[in-house]
Amino acid sequence: MIALLAAGHLYVTLGKLLFLLPASDKVCSVSTLRYGPPRGKWENGTNPPPGDCEFHQFVEPGALLPVWSDPNGKTIEDLDVTYQLAGQLKAQTVSLKPETLTPAATAKLSSTAKKVKNSVRVEVKNEGDAPVLIGDATAARNKPTDSCVGSGPTAALAPGETLVDIRPGLLSPSMKSWVAVFTTETACRWVEVTRH
Repeated sequence: MIALLAAGHLYVTLGKLLFLLPASDKVCSVSTLRYGPPRGKWENGTNPPPGDCEFHQFVEPGALLPVWSDPNGKTIEDLDVTYQLAGQLKAQTVSLKPETLTPAATAKLSSTAKKVKNSVRVEVKNEGDAPVLIGDATAARNKPTDSCVGSGPTAALAPGETLVDIRPGLLSPSMKSWVAVFTTETACRWVEVTRH
């Protein structure tokens, strides 16, 4: 196993665990995740569904890939986390300390959007002083008409961190950036974020 020095995050929120795991911006998903206390007395884990690299999200600085897991009634303290990135042969290990996150209803965000081949890369940065729980980020002329819930919250952004959302599409100067901000697992709203 390879021990990574890059920092990850572990949030306890919405009754679940949100791991943000060190990766590469070239990798779009985690294939396996196992975790337990450093003493190794128990182990939980998940095999996330395969990621669709056509829709790619990660958190910077990093890149950090999000993975949700159910704690199954375990008391969460410091954890040793072993995970494997999609398409890679070796597992990686990090030690993470859980942080409690209560989703805020408002957030101070900024964004950029640019064309990358046949896709649009939207970057949404947390300019506030508290973590925020967000889902999809997209560029559109008007507020999206589909539900902001989508597949649920994607990641938590600590102050100064950026969500990168890359998806197929077109981009014009008149488009605005929109991001889904969550307060519970299913309660969210589309927020227009100023583009720079």
